[in-house]
Amino acid sequence: MADVRNRSLAEVTRADDFIVSDRLISLLLTQVAENKELNAVFSDLFDAGGSEVYLRPVSDYVVTGREVRVATIVEAARRLDEVAIGYRIRAEAGDPKRAYGVHLNAPKSSQVTFEPADKVIVLASG
Repeated sequence: MADVRNRSLAEVTRADDFIVSDRLISLLLTQVAENKELNAVFSDLFDAGGSEVYLRPVSDYVVTGREVRVATIVEAARRLDEVAIGYRIRAEAGDPKRAYGVHLNAPKSSQVTFEPADKVIVLASG
């Protein structure tokens, strides 16, 4: 999305995956300015042949309906040559106060019970 003023349109349509480009670019530049080492990470993410961000079914990583530690998800993703950076709880998807269900960089010791519609957010090669 090129204009942050259109964000309300995306919310009305119940779109659950959109990016406000000017906001993303300004956040990226701020992070690189504060930590030069992040430039390599962002270069890989924005390189056509580099890693990409995916929302994958949680059932690819853990059994649903049982409480698991976030560390278990991280390890399951590592075994698939991926990096788990978070997860998305479908039941929270409509709640802006809960970041639309997106949980990034959760403590590895925290525990979550996933449902089949939940997703794991990973960095992975295409």
